[in-house]
Amino acid sequence: MTDAEESSANRITGGRFDKVVMAGAVHGDINVGRAGDSPADLADPLIASVRLKPGSTLADLVLDTDPPRVAVPGGTVHLITVEARTNRAVVLHSARVVVVSRTPPRPACLLVRVGGHLEPRPFTTDFDAPAPRLVAQGLDFPFTVSATDVEQFEIEPITTTHEVAWRLEVDWTCAGRHGTTVIDNEGEPFHAYPVPVLYSGRRHSVLSSGCDLFHERGCPASLIEDGPASLWDRGQPVLYPVLPPLAEAPAFVDLDPDRKESWPEYRQVAIGIRMAAASGDLRSHEPPEYRELLIRVLRYLFVSGQAHPGAALGRLLYAEWTEALGEDHPDTLAVANRLAGCLIGTTEHAEARDLLAALLPRASRTLGEDDPLTLTVANNLCVAYMGLNEYERARDQTEDVLARTRRALGPDALGTLRTTGNLVQIHLRLGDRASALAVLEDLVPRCRRALGEEHPQTVSAAAVLARVLAEED
Repeated sequence: MTDAEESSANRITGGRFDKVVMAGAVHGDINVGRAGDSPADLADPLIASVRLKPGSTLADLVLDTDPPRVAVPGGTVHLITVEARTNRAVVLHSARVVVVSRTPPRPACLLVRVGGHLEPRPFTTDFDAPAPRLVAQGLDFPFTVSATDVEQFEIEPITTTHEVAWRLEVDWTCAGRHGTTVIDNEGEPFHAYPVPVLYSGRRHSVLSSGCDLFHERGCPASLIEDGPASLWDRGQPVLYPVLPPLAEAPAFVDLDPDRKESWPEYRQVAIGIRMAAASGDLRSHEPPEYRELLIRVLRYLFVSGQAHPGAALGRLLYAEWTEALGEDHPDTLAVANRLAGCLIGTTEHAEARDLLAALLPRASRTLGEDDPLTLTVANNLCVAYMGLNEYERARDQTEDVLARTRRALGPDALGTLRTTGNLVQIHLRLGDRASALAVLEDLVPRCRRALGEEHPQTVSAAAVLARVLAEED
């Protein structure tokens, strides 16, 4: 037979193949290993994938980090699918959660979408326990998986006090080998946030941004720029977030909180203060410079749209300073006024009115009737009346406060201009556009002259004037 007659042609086209034998002739038996039986596959025989499912409440959680990040609320179900790389059976003997870290909870925004009870999960784990373990709600280990026999485990991590980073370890046996497979977020740990820390009884806690069914204006979700503020708007599979580590907040900032350019620095300081307050480690009444900082932080929380955490923090500070410094101490009076402002911001106008009404005679007695803080308290009391729809009472008292403020501070002082702006709003609510326009035409140029074009009070007054003039046309 010639060489040409003995030759053979082998060709494989298309498809994906594992083991292939190419031969001109085969004499006797040939054994080809089955797909998946390589030593590497037997040394690491498990394939795991993770998908998230809402727990008993479908909610969006955003941590107030820099930048803000979507996070996983505790109680979110981790649906873990385990299969084998090999056709051989892999016996899963046990599984355990491994706590990578426990850290104090950071401030966060929680937006509740839908509430509803689901069936109990096959496994839960209580991360509040010193040594958390998986607790089976049905069948327990061992289980067996193969390339054609897949198991799914629903794990519901529960934490009420700390942010917890965790992994899952699964012990297995396959073809006489023993090993452990670590299941995590592609090398990063899973994460669970303690949702209960966002509430104090029926109220939002100092860590909460105050969101319920809608986002508050200043919540961290509004600062996300590179994606949706939700795990559940991304389609399936849900992208598991990787969170930044707990950062050390700066200790001090000495800027005007009314100016937006100061807000990034105040935000970092406020995060640290809120975490300290939530942990019970906020010794806030000394030294005096720290009290001044806290009063400015409350102003920042109010003007930046974070009145809910401002009110929660203000309540804590007011109670502590009243006990430590006395109810008539100037800083106690100042923090009470800031608390009242935040209560107005959360529309708790009746509570704000009662606080300010009790505060005004104390401020007058301690500081004097013409002191700037006393006049601010009087002005804020008028704002509380506005919130309660007592516009005529608010108008009469605001006109009196404005006259006193002009006399004590001058016509172009910031307190005078703010009180004048409030009077404009009262005239508009009463339908007296002519009086509002007359006040505005005097107010806007004085704001520009005294404060500058970019000051928030100037910007606000000019915008109201433009709107009123447009409605006149």
